[in-house]
Amino acid sequence: MRYHEALAEIREGRLRPVYLVYGEESFLVEEVYRALRDAIVRPETADFNFHVLEPGPDQLTQALSLAQTQPFFADRRLVVVKDCPAIAPRRRAASDDEASGDAGDAALLDYLKAPVPSTVLLFLAGAVDGRRKTTRALTAAGGAVECQPLKPEDAVMWVQQRAQSEGKRIGTQAAHLLVERVGTDLGLLARELEKLALYVGRAGEIRPRDVETMVANLAETEIYRLTDAVLKRERARAMSLLQRLLQQVDHPLQLLAALINRFRQLLMVKSLAARRLPRREAAALARMHPYAYGKLAEHAATVDRAQIAAALRRLLEADLAIKSGFDPRLTLETVVAELMGE
Repeated sequence: MRYHEALAEIREGRLRPVYLVYGEESFLVEEVYRALRDAIVRPETADFNFHVLEPGPDQLTQALSLAQTQPFFADRRLVVVKDCPAIAPRRRAASDDEASGDAGDAALLDYLKAPVPSTVLLFLAGAVDGRRKTTRALTAAGGAVECQPLKPEDAVMWVQQRAQSEGKRIGTQAAHLLVERVGTDLGLLARELEKLALYVGRAGEIRPRDVETMVANLAETEIYRLTDAVLKRERARAMSLLQRLLQQVDHPLQLLAALINRFRQLLMVKSLAARRLPRREAAALARMHPYAYGKLAEHAATVDRAQIAAALRRLLEADLAIKSGFDPRLTLETVVAELMGE
């Protein structure tokens, strides 16, 4: 089932007793999760009827025990199982490890034969192994929703639907322009739409000229140089590049969004490089041209993953601070200096 089909069902109140929501596009996974939570969980009874279980030795045992408990003063109970090992890709080749007698897997397979109708059992995962009995049984028992990165044409449709949820219209031309400038990262697109909705104010439509004004098509080479200077802690070069780029944009948020996107790409490339995949295969997974992927891979190889992740977290904090009312230019200058240990 596609994510938008799942969302339509949920919003119409047609809930399934079991869901498996997975894929590389975490924004869509979170969107389906949020829709289910909003449809099922009432704030006044959330403590009794809403449970989130992280991976652990008793994860499945606890989840199934809760799933078989009747909801308390509510129509349904929501039990969320995150990154369950029973459906995860195996780390070593195996024909069928279910024969090893995993009691948790067996109990899950039993439950899925007759799920409790007053419980929604939701499994969330980044990746699953479709060959495993547990994964196949989950798919057969309820709604399996695959959330993969969108193609550009699908991202355009997503932008138009997202704009409607913001109370705005955006035509095909403007949506195409936005995707062309930002890419298909849904987190970035959502933030840019939020910014555009604020920019147009009471106007009901986001037009191409609004996108051209607010979403800068920043020079890739300049962003690369700034990112490189920050990671190498070359303060003078970084601050000089930052001031030059600030002169090219209408708002510092545009530059911050570009930096966030670049650090996200670096983190993704770093993770793919650790898997030692052929360059073309890795570039395809990253939805990048092999040449561009290769340049980023060379860049990512020079720094630790922890350094990239820490920088990304700090940039996202700055994004939130600016949207909360902090001075945009000062916040961006401060965070760039902090990333270099100042």
